[in-house]
Amino acid sequence: MENPYVERVARATDKLLATAGRLDDVGAAGPSLLPDWDRSMVLTHLAANADGTRRALEAAAKGEVGEVYPGGRPARDAEIEAGRARPARELEERLRAACDQLAAALENASDAAWEAKAVHPSGEVRIGPGLVVGRLREVEVHHVDLDYGYETRDWPFGWVLEEMDRAMIDLPSRLPPDVAVVLTAGDAGQHWVAGSGDGVEIMGTTNDLFAWLTGRAPCVGEQECPPLKPWR
Repeated sequence: MENPYVERVARATDKLLATAGRLDDVGAAGPSLLPDWDRSMVLTHLAANADGTRRALEAAAKGEVGEVYPGGRPARDAEIEAGRARPARELEERLRAACDQLAAALENASDAAWEAKAVHPSGEVRIGPGLVVGRLREVEVHHVDLDYGYETRDWPFGWVLEEMDRAMIDLPSRLPPDVAVVLTAGDAGQHWVAGSGDGVEIMGTTNDLFAWLTGRAPCVGEQECPPLKPWR
């Protein structure tokens, strides 16, 4: 697939695998930033997501519509729960294998696969915009969720700028009623506006703003921010 996201996913994956390789069994069983998920569950989810994206690509190559998570969300959630407290090396090996297989599928995919469709628990999606772009988001955000040295400030600046625009699309529905926000990224010289009603101006770095939008930070710097409904 001739698409810059293939290389971007590869770079993000290399960083994730480096972190996974540093975990021992105690670290893998430790809490992540996600409620009631240990780090083993986060890594299990990332491996399963790689498998699902690969399945969709392989189905598209045969002219079929693949299912990202066979069995839907219940099967997805059960697989994540089964990963709880798994040994660190087992988790790393599974994640590495899933990522390697996805990388091969991406390299071998035709350009037409970018627009092909797949079935996701959230509904029917296009593989490129829905799954490959989403795969980069999954790796970057959940790498932070591991809470093992990779932080929101480590997110690639260009990627965060792109994701800010995407996150703003559904922000009005996540804000409290009658609240509007004006977000200003001092390091990018950009502004975003969402919602209606009483305006709240929030200023910070692009990464800090996106961390708040994704629920990875309760506020931006020392500023009190409106509470948000869950992200995705």
